[in-house]
Amino acid sequence: MKIVGLTGGIGSGKTLASDYFMKLGVAIIDTDVIARKIVEPGQPALAALEDKFGHEIIDANGALIREKLREIAFSSSKNKAALDAVTHPAIRTQTLLEISEAQGDYCIVVVPLLTMNSPFMDFMERVIAVTANKELKIQRVMKRNGLDRQQVLAIMDTQLTDEQREEFADDLIENNSSKELVYLRVDELHKKYLSLFG
Repeated sequence: MKIVGLTGGIGSGKTLASDYFMKLGVAIIDTDVIARKIVEPGQPALAALEDKFGHEIIDANGALIREKLREIAFSSSKNKAALDAVTHPAIRTQTLLEISEAQGDYCIVVVPLLTMNSPFMDFMERVIAVTANKELKIQRVMKRNGLDRQQVLAIMDTQLTDEQREEFADDLIENNSSKELVYLRVDELHKKYLSLFG
């Protein structure tokens, strides 16, 4: 099973691209979905987070109070490192498990915050970066998430720029105009990967 990474900043259109790859029959493994899965009640990562950050991050039903965890974790770099030390290995383990169960010539692993030094890069054959004009991304996120401009810019400031992603990406999908153009590009890449990996 060959692995293609798919990354892009907030508002770039990763989901638009990955959903269309899925329509073409490609297995999609989304690390954002996995990140939510590993902290569900009964999961070892949730118990580890409770040990580290205390019972106040768990509600009466045994579920994670995300806002509370976010507040504590981002209050210091030490806390953020402690959060990452629990969640990152669990996300990688679950990702590798899902890759091993995937069918087809290749699968796509969506890693929104992929960087050149990420351990995920070790097992990827190719990387796709979804890019879009910055102003367009800001407008999309404001509309979709109900955030104001400053909030969106604050999130963007914590992420790589498109230019930084392009340095380690093998293929690009530009999402500056219509969905149809994104679909055309995905069709092209799908054909290319089938000939490379088939």
